[in-house]
Amino acid sequence: MEENEQFDEWYAEAKVYFDGSHYIAIPHTTNPTRRRKHKQEVITVSEQDGKLKLEKTPPVLMPDDDSEFEPPEPEQITLKEVVKEVVESENKPIQEPEKAVKVKRTTTRKEIFEELYKKYLNYSRKARNKAIYEDMLPLFKTPDACKSYVESNADRKRKNLIRRRMRFVRKALNTEFNFFVTLTYDDKKQTEDSFKKAVKTQLQHFVSRKGWRYMGVWERGKKTNRLHFHGLFYIPGGTLSGDFIVTRDYNFKKHTVRTVQQSSFFLDRFGRNEMEELDGGSLFGHALAYILKYLEKTGERITCSKGLFMYFYSDIQGDEVICKLSNDEHDNKLVLSDRFTCWDEGCKVGTVSAQTIASLRKAN
Repeated sequence: MEENEQFDEWYAEAKVYFDGSHYIAIPHTTNPTRRRKHKQEVITVSEQDGKLKLEKTPPVLMPDDDSEFEPPEPEQITLKEVVKEVVESENKPIQEPEKAVKVKRTTTRKEIFEELYKKYLNYSRKARNKAIYEDMLPLFKTPDACKSYVESNADRKRKNLIRRRMRFVRKALNTEFNFFVTLTYDDKKQTEDSFKKAVKTQLQHFVSRKGWRYMGVWERGKKTNRLHFHGLFYIPGGTLSGDFIVTRDYNFKKHTVRTVQQSSFFLDRFGRNEMEELDGGSLFGHALAYILKYLEKTGERITCSKGLFMYFYSDIQGDEVICKLSNDEHDNKLVLSDRFTCWDEGCKVGTVSAQTIASLRKAN
């Protein structure tokens, strides 16, 4: 960090986020980068015994412009021939069906890569890339072309995961979550489909009617494969119906007895749940890391309520900039004073605080 540099500029329309210890400003730029859309080549592949093969698509025969095209007449079969064929088929031995079925489909290499990436998601990164390479090799002219394609798309997935983690963390740090919640379901009360739908509906009602906020991921247990939801919740005081029930159970992973706090409201509707109160310190960090682990492990999308944001807009005075975030000339992020002044289009709003941020424009 460049601590001795003086910042006398006025940074209008900066995007500001909290990184857990400091507020960071990203000055407005007039040349935003635009993502380029790459056209994907449509290919025809066949799959047999789990092996892929690139098929050559035959040309489509079209009639000449000046000629009339008529489909061939269907072959005429007499009743005598039909009876003869039925009699012969009854005398033939029963044939076993083919074990391997060759399936053809039209797709793209990117779609196939996504399918294989999900298939080998639990592999290590090196083993996953190797498995995808071996499966996709028949779809390329040379091994080098296949290797380059797999590596570039694996890098794309890695960068996308980093962005997802970054979005999750920044949104989480902008919200005062006070509970780490795990929801599961009882077979006597819900099916997997009804459980997932009911949880989403119930949380949406709490967001719109009671001011709740939440974000989390769906995950399946390793041993039971049972679906459950891990989430960070902001529950305003007095807005959760029912009572808290404290129970003791045995943790088979750690081989210890632990105390669990459950909500009677969620218990009655879904089944077992855990409601761990967060203190804004180490417990919040552990809960955040726990959810991020599942975000990477399962490849699931983040489920969150409306109203969460990554940035808020504010004009920044140069004398309230402490330093640059890094010495990288391409990184223009600025570390701000803990009590910097927020401005909206030149109008002073107030010293940074939850109340001040609530009145500023937001961005994702």
